[in-house]
Amino acid sequence: MGLNLATHTRRNENLAVAVCAALSIGLLALPSADRIRVAGVLGTVLTGPYDRFAAFVADVGRVRRDNASLRAEVAALSVDREAAERLRRERDELRQALGLLDAAPADLVPCEVQRRRVAASASLILVRSVEAVAWERYQPVITVEGLVGRVHTPAGPSTAWVELLNSPGVGVSCQLVRTGLPGILHPREGDEFELALVGRDEDVEIGDRVVTSDVGLLQGEAAVPQDALPRGLPVGVVVAVESPPEQLFKEIRVKSLASFSRLDVVFAVVGRGDWLTTVGARPDSAAAGAASPDTAFPDTAAAGVRP
Repeated sequence: MGLNLATHTRRNENLAVAVCAALSIGLLALPSADRIRVAGVLGTVLTGPYDRFAAFVADVGRVRRDNASLRAEVAALSVDREAAERLRRERDELRQALGLLDAAPADLVPCEVQRRRVAASASLILVRSVEAVAWERYQPVITVEGLVGRVHTPAGPSTAWVELLNSPGVGVSCQLVRTGLPGILHPREGDEFELALVGRDEDVEIGDRVVTSDVGLLQGEAAVPQDALPRGLPVGVVVAVESPPEQLFKEIRVKSLASFSRLDVVFAVVGRGDWLTTVGARPDSAAAGAASPDTAFPDTAAAGVRP
């Protein structure tokens, strides 16, 4: 049987050689122009199966590469979607912690901190939101802990430069939750601030909470609008109080609730809202301004200040 197979293989080889020799002789006998045309046809017929197989292999490789690229894009989109959901959950938690009613017009847009720029004149961070934002000058930016800055310069539909509260020369109108005493918050070092323009004989205690006030502020040559910051955003807590006899105002040091060195996710406040409304209160009572600043910090509920 093996001998018959070998003999059959040799016959096929001899037949192939004879066919090739006949084709070669026939091509040589043709005129030059016809020889080129016939050679092209024969080459196409003889090499066609190989070319089709090579093209098929190339297509398979390209499809595999495209599938790998698509899988990577799907994975990236999945990560972005999970990040967006996480930011939205954190935003909802912050809304609940601050007592912001769902019916209030204000909204918290989650943003990721992308860059930080520290200079002698200002400390800025570049934030990017997951959706387009109607950026406005002095728009507040907060974390779950409290206020961290305000919009300085919009950089695009979803990006903006935010000036941090600890930037040199920044002043923010604030008030004490317990007594309603107003003051101007200025940065000192790190996460500590000074609450200025509080009278020497005023009632201020260590542990008093500090929130934003909607009183207008003249900063340098520019007037900060009265409604630039909604009243009641948590800012910090008083950690030291002194009343020097030779001064008209107290020396009050305030520790920021938020950390400026560990900023990862922040929230841009779009609209004013009612930040001083107790969770669960009716929207009509919120609109009437029935809540007081101490509702932003339930553990310090005392004599609040009416709007």
